[in-house]
Amino acid sequence: MSSLLWHFRNELRRGLYMSRRYWVEAMVGTGMMLGLFGGLLYAVLSISGKNVASGEVDGLILGFALWMFANGAFAGAPTDVMEETEQRGLEQLCLAPLPLSVLLSLRIVRRMIGSAMMMLLTLWLIEFFTGQRLQPHYFATLGLALLAAPALTGVGVVLAGAVLMVKKGQMMVAAAYPLLIAIVALPAYPVNGFALLPYALGAASAKALTAGAVLPLSVWILIALNSIGYLFIGLWAFRLLLRRAKRRGVLGHI
Repeated sequence: MSSLLWHFRNELRRGLYMSRRYWVEAMVGTGMMLGLFGGLLYAVLSISGKNVASGEVDGLILGFALWMFANGAFAGAPTDVMEETEQRGLEQLCLAPLPLSVLLSLRIVRRMIGSAMMMLLTLWLIEFFTGQRLQPHYFATLGLALLAAPALTGVGVVLAGAVLMVKKGQMMVAAAYPLLIAIVALPAYPVNGFALLPYALGAASAKALTAGAVLPLSVWILIALNSIGYLFIGLWAFRLLLRRAKRRGVLGHI
């Protein structure tokens, strides 16, 4: 346990250093996502003739916060694998005292802490810009997102394993972003077939909670079981792909 905490502390320090070193890129990336959402919201309002004050697009506005959080949960593992491959540090990571899957998990936890803080800030901004008309339940919404996030992490870990084999995975990650929008938008609550998809029930439940619904305990349990299942499958698939990459001798290749 002490070794795990020591590694996690180092990952936190590394994350803070990288954020400070490449702060321009981080700001540009955040600005691009905000601009993307602004364009989408403007297009919806223009086509439908609705306005923000009417409350008819509240689900879309809250969905943006849930989508930003989903991006962090999904893209962390494949992004780390791509960066380490390009920097030729992947083989060195495999020689670390902890397995590669554990090291990636620590980095994902670090990213999730940052994503959680960003989500709370986004929820506050949503409340501020809607004149407190839209008042999300901050910690309940964050709790649902955190509970549902490991399912997307499991899917991302599978993609990270695929990146070990194909190396150039940027387009695969980019292609998944529209799918994340669809998952966040699915009406998975009340519980239906869509709830089997990763993160869908958590996002739908968070939107229903903001709309005044009272979530039964069974919904929280279903979200947790969904996350455990996808995360377990993802880690299992990653280990298989990692072993295959080692056998083929392509682990450190670009």
